[in-house]
Amino acid sequence: MTDGDGDWTRRGILATATAALLAGCQSDGGGTEMSPSTTRAGTTVATTATTTESTETTTGTATEPAYRVDRDLSFVETDAGPLRLDLYRPRDRTDVPFVVFAHGGGWLQGDKGFRPLFPMLCEAGIAVADVQYRLAPGAQFPVPVRDVVAAVTWVRANAAEYGIDPVRGALAGYSAGAHLAALVAVAPDVPAFRPDVRPDQPVAVDALVGFSGIYDLADSESMESALVQTFVGSEEPESTYERASPVSHTDADDPPALLLHGTEDGVVPYRSATRLRDSLRAASVPVELFTAEGAGHGLIDAPSWQSEYEPALRRFLRDRLAVAD
Repeated sequence: MTDGDGDWTRRGILATATAALLAGCQSDGGGTEMSPSTTRAGTTVATTATTTESTETTTGTATEPAYRVDRDLSFVETDAGPLRLDLYRPRDRTDVPFVVFAHGGGWLQGDKGFRPLFPMLCEAGIAVADVQYRLAPGAQFPVPVRDVVAAVTWVRANAAEYGIDPVRGALAGYSAGAHLAALVAVAPDVPAFRPDVRPDQPVAVDALVGFSGIYDLADSESMESALVQTFVGSEEPESTYERASPVSHTDADDPPALLLHGTEDGVVPYRSATRLRDSLRAASVPVELFTAEGAGHGLIDAPSWQSEYEPALRRFLRDRLAVAD
């Protein structure tokens, strides 16, 4: 149900344990196991175990899912090696819009990896590019932002090959990935955020979806966070933290946004979502806030919450990306 001006809420209880800050960011992949990380040129990149994507019928026979996956597609070369993405596409549809998704992990860890969210979006007629980005402390702000920009431009440059419409696109992310997605969405033309690849491709998108994201790094408590300091740089002035904050870049040209956040998030407080909501509203940008009352930081992959937010997410993206029935 709605709670006021475009806000969604559900009253319930979700028993989610939130331990230390980094531990709270650790369980990032839905159905993904993280193996020991490797290091490339000072940048930590976790390797990801494969997730089975076939389904079992009542007779025990494996069936093909309604989507296909192209794995480990290189989208940019960096000093740490190539960055890769997994491209999930509806099996029997072409000319579909796309979502570029950035994983969580406090900017320090995590990797692309299967989430139940991806098949759901494919079933709704939307392709998903699940992307890697370089990690702190080897890669501090704005390097990971540039990596997400590179992913957007790669999808657009290669859209015809994969049956994707390069025009209709969205950005989405979880936790630290929601921060990166939001920053690219509200500041697509900032020169410092553009990598030296595909300058002819546009970055601006039609929609933003943020799960449990941190959007104001210049907030006093955020600036004191070890994770934020590692990402931005502990010696950087406050102006750099402001430049790294999506709330500092909002204006009337920003895309409509759907923010989803738990009221009991012990890693990224709920007020983070309300601050971005208020900043977008002040700029007259359409924004919806799905408030998961009692939910913690793992909202995105919690089955009880997926069934609650899925209708709002489907409707939002289908409307904003003009998805055909």
